[in-house]
Amino acid sequence: MRETKRSTIKRKHKKWPWILLVLIIMIASGIGIFWMKYGYDIKGAISDGYSYSEGLTKSDFRPKNSTVIYDRNGKVLKKLSQSSSDYVPINKVNPKIKKGLVKVEDQRFYIHHGVDMYAIMRSLGARVIHRRIEGGSTLTQQLVKNVVLKDQSQTIDRKLKEMVIAQQLEKKFTKKQILEFYINDVYMGHGSYGFSSAADYYFSENQNNLSIDKLAMLVGIPNNPAYYDPVSYPQRSLKRRNMVLYIFYKNKLISHNAYLNARKRPLGLKINEHKFDNDVSNNYALSYAVSNATEELMKSSGFMMKYKFNSDKEMSQYYSNFQQQFERARGELMEGGYSIHTTIDMDIQNKIESIVSDSYKAYTGRDVHGKLAPQVSSTVVDNQTGDVLAIVGGRTTEGDQVNRAINGYRQPGSAAKPITAYAPAFERGYLPQSTVIDSAIAGRKNWYSGYKGKTTIRDALANSINTVAYKLALEDNKHLYYNDLTKMDFARLSPEDDNPIIAIGGFKNGVTTTEMASAYSSFSRGGKFIAPSNLSSIYDNENERYIYQNTHPKTSVYTKDASYMTLNTMQSVITDGSGKDAKLDNYDYTAGKTGTTDDSKDSYFVGMTPKFTIANWTGNDMPSTLTTAEESLSMQSFKAEGEYLVDTLKQKNDDFKKPSTVTVDGDKLSVQTKNKKPTIQDIIDNDFSKYNSDQTNKNAQRLANLDYRIIYHLTKKEEYSRERKVEKAIDKYKDSPIIKESQYNKKLDELQKIRYLNANVKRQNAKSDFNNQILDLQKDLNMSQAMFQTSKDNKKIAEYNKEKEKIESERASKRKNKVNELMPQYNTQLQKVKDAYANDDSDKESQKQKLVNIMNEIRSYGGNVPDVKINGNSSN
Repeated sequence: MRETKRSTIKRKHKKWPWILLVLIIMIASGIGIFWMKYGYDIKGAISDGYSYSEGLTKSDFRPKNSTVIYDRNGKVLKKLSQSSSDYVPINKVNPKIKKGLVKVEDQRFYIHHGVDMYAIMRSLGARVIHRRIEGGSTLTQQLVKNVVLKDQSQTIDRKLKEMVIAQQLEKKFTKKQILEFYINDVYMGHGSYGFSSAADYYFSENQNNLSIDKLAMLVGIPNNPAYYDPVSYPQRSLKRRNMVLYIFYKNKLISHNAYLNARKRPLGLKINEHKFDNDVSNNYALSYAVSNATEELMKSSGFMMKYKFNSDKEMSQYYSNFQQQFERARGELMEGGYSIHTTIDMDIQNKIESIVSDSYKAYTGRDVHGKLAPQVSSTVVDNQTGDVLAIVGGRTTEGDQVNRAINGYRQPGSAAKPITAYAPAFERGYLPQSTVIDSAIAGRKNWYSGYKGKTTIRDALANSINTVAYKLALEDNKHLYYNDLTKMDFARLSPEDDNPIIAIGGFKNGVTTTEMASAYSSFSRGGKFIAPSNLSSIYDNENERYIYQNTHPKTSVYTKDASYMTLNTMQSVITDGSGKDAKLDNYDYTAGKTGTTDDSKDSYFVGMTPKFTIANWTGNDMPSTLTTAEESLSMQSFKAEGEYLVDTLKQKNDDFKKPSTVTVDGDKLSVQTKNKKPTIQDIIDNDFSKYNSDQTNKNAQRLANLDYRIIYHLTKKEEYSRERKVEKAIDKYKDSPIIKESQYNKKLDELQKIRYLNANVKRQNAKSDFNNQILDLQKDLNMSQAMFQTSKDNKKIAEYNKEKEKIESERASKRKNKVNELMPQYNTQLQKVKDAYANDDSDKESQKQKLVNIMNEIRSYGGNVPDVKINGNSSN
């Protein structure tokens, strides 16, 4: 029996080496696969980290030059001043901030070299074992992420760069300098950067005068400025402050009584709004540019814009985070260091403002807040580029800083119909002359009493019939009435808006004139949406790179046919419908749509020519019924603005461009999809890749062998002579392969000469074959260069590791020597303490404190001494 057990145990023991071997092979294979997939990206991230590090100086962490905003001609419109007075040298920083911040955020700050592997492993362990999230980033890493990289994205690439740069920073700067940079540059919420600025904002106090509870609140913010925002979430901030106070107490920064007293106090906020010379509220175009630039900075830092939500809770959480990130980015912009180039033409902007003001000058009444009533917003969009040419956010900026054109979300009424009901209907096969029934449905009413019965789509839009628009949206099974708006960046769409009611303007939160103008503008581009903006570029002067360049990317929303039919039908609104008062005297082909909400609380008009689109809103800030005369102001303004722009932009009296597939016969339109040979342009628009492929094949067949004679008048002998030159050059290139990096430029020149020779080859088959060979040679050359660079990088890393080991060894030796120097002092002081307690001397406590100080110093250098215990009148 025993023998059987022994043999069983032996067999089990024999299995273990094999199991271990299999595990090792699996792990090694996994690492190998991972490296094959991500190795190149990892090397690139590390290399980028070193590159970033090389150019970093103290000035990168100091207040920057003013951010400057330029108009379309390069003229300075505004300089945003910097808050340099808030930068505090480390020797003038409150000592408790320095000590407290380290104890809370990075206890091993003075030990690690930029990256703390112990903290990273602890963080991983907390996630795996306790399912608790703990930070593993050091203060140096946080400084790199927020100030150097300005990237909040959670990617391996960013993390690797961050770790490399953090270690390089520790070589360039002392711990004292890094702590100074962090204390002055860390974001503290509400546009405040650094503890000094935050102390002034939250408490209206100097950072050196803060009580311990206020100081603890500030120390708790950098961990998550949005979540621990004391203004928006005071209870969260209070709990965080108390936790920080507890850490202070446990680390002996404060006494137990101080801890208990401090945690009982309220937050004690006394908000002091920052006031710098950064006010752009008196210029609608500038305030819009700053808003655009802020959002682009958010995007460059990894923030993802979102326009579609599954629930109101998701939407609420998103906009709460959006507002925090917006304030952070705006604060960064105001801190300076950027050049913002815009498309602003102040002559056009000022004239549009003047025209709008003149249209409303007869209305001098004011609301309960002292603001002029009724109010207005107007946005002008360039149809070709999508740029905002002019923007008016109200009747005056004196005592009224609201830019309603970007922040005034109000109901568009029937002005929503073209983009939510009619364009999607045309995409489903409706035509302007298609008949529909105006009849009661689901309690929806028209602006007039009763129903007209059978009517056409054209008449329904011209006369703004609500029931028809609602029915069209109701039968939209794909919910394009909602999805198209999300494609066009309507920012305040709610999940509740996924409802046909928005086809007649029933939005939960409303829209802005800027959103409406850019949406309508899409029709002029064959259904292609371009996000509205008045920016050309944003340049980061400190890092010498572009943060943003406006390339006017297009998003397909509507088809060309549907877009043109919508425009053609909207022209009937101007000629025969509710928009007659908006007809331009100097232009014949205006398209547009009116919009009025229930009880006439909002009046909208969106009108357009092939060159521009204008969206106008009229209403009271506190919604109330408009008079008939006030309702007409949106159209009156459009008429005056439009006639000015037609002249200024030299608008030709031409109609909107018609797709070749649409046929016009009076008011009747038809779409030809069959029995009609498409034009080359149609083929290119619908399937460019197929068109391109077909044309390439045709050209290849036609030019392959004969065109060098017909077109270039070359004999076969002459052509073959040219080809042989290329062949010889390629053979010569191959005979001397690259063996060291210094040959790279020479080999590159050789390849370029071969390309020049191949340019003279006219026989297409030969030319194509040579091109492929040259491309392969270029790929091989690039690979060789990459291998040389990798070898250099590996050498650098090896040297770095060697240097790191040497420094760590030296530091360990110094710490050991320091401990050896302190031990005699410790032994002597220990005896003094024992004697003092044995004799009950009056200075026994001070003697004990001296011993504790020596012990702490020994431990700070890695030494180990036991705690002091008091037994009666002796110390052990």
